[in-house]
Amino acid sequence: MGTAPEEHGDTLHGGRGEARRGSGGRRRDASLDAVILSAAYDVLADAGYEDMTISAVAARAGAGKATLYRRWPTKESLVLAVVAHIGRPPEEQELPDTGDLRTDLLALVDSAWLGGPASRLRGLRGLTSAALHSPRLADALRRQVVDPYTEAYRALLQRAADRGEIAPPTDIAVLAEVVPALATHWLMFGATPPTRASFETAVDQVLLAACRPGR
Repeated sequence: MGTAPEEHGDTLHGGRGEARRGSGGRRRDASLDAVILSAAYDVLADAGYEDMTISAVAARAGAGKATLYRRWPTKESLVLAVVAHIGRPPEEQELPDTGDLRTDLLALVDSAWLGGPASRLRGLRGLTSAALHSPRLADALRRQVVDPYTEAYRALLQRAADRGEIAPPTDIAVLAEVVPALATHWLMFGATPPTRASFETAVDQVLLAACRPGR
């Protein structure tokens, strides 16, 4: 594109409100980075990775294509930055704690992260479509989203086991992967994004059924 890739162009640049210098020594507006990455996330959610274009992202962000290419010279590097930009599930730091396993599990499903369940599933469907095209994107999505969710489910299940809600013997490590694995399958291969009801069914008829045999 006639511009040299910037160093570390596949990660989110800049701190909160901080301007960074680009490869040409010019100061870089981190707030513009955030606008572009949010626009890229929205385009990805709407169109999927294959149909996502730099032109569409630039138009939604109100920026020039050259501005995007200076920061992220490829679509893959842009989406890698989007994955970093969305952060990690907040429940990684603060789990639901109602004293009831089912309520805690559904609170995880109902998290407000990325706009709540419906909005989040649209966005993650777009990111998952990107993972199908790039091992680097698949690895980034696993580390940023899938692994934290799996750990959150494991922690909720372990806490429930400690207070006697789960009948032994139960393999908590395996059960913790059930909902994230189903979600990944639905997002990758489903004709439409899963719904909140899909997750409630998975919690009730798969996860809790395995935790409480005979009830």
